[in-house]
Amino acid sequence: MGELETCLAVLYKRKGKNILTEAEFQFAVSLDFRWFTPQEAQRLMDLSIKQGLLARTDTYLKPTFDYKDVEAPLSFRPSKDVLTGEKEEISVFAELVQLITSKGGLKKRESVARINKVQERLGVDAEVAALIVARDLAVDITDYIEPVKREIL
Repeated sequence: MGELETCLAVLYKRKGKNILTEAEFQFAVSLDFRWFTPQEAQRLMDLSIKQGLLARTDTYLKPTFDYKDVEAPLSFRPSKDVLTGEKEEISVFAELVQLITSKGGLKKRESVARINKVQERLGVDAEVAALIVARDLAVDITDYIEPVKREIL
């Protein structure tokens, strides 16, 4: 999970709302939390929309992911690097967890818990355990077999 996603999750959790107006978003980021300047808050909002983490509907902004499942320390403060817009490389394991949650119908925590159980029971790498969990849920894992091989060998 990237810093941008964590930043948005913390923002919406602390505000206690599922949707914010653009003005509320910018006010919270720049004045309430003092994370960024108003111009940087605008850039954060634009970047979040561009990367598909926020959806704009009329005058409201709503996260496109389940921000309540994102965990961050109470002292969380985003770095300025979050404004660069460079996508972080997503690990094969993270992709598999996303695949299991989206196609397998499990919540992220449940997915990771199942993967951990399989990993412990079989003594395999986390990526291999994720493939097994996905297969057990009838999720197509064909595109992930080679990347997992490269990851573990």
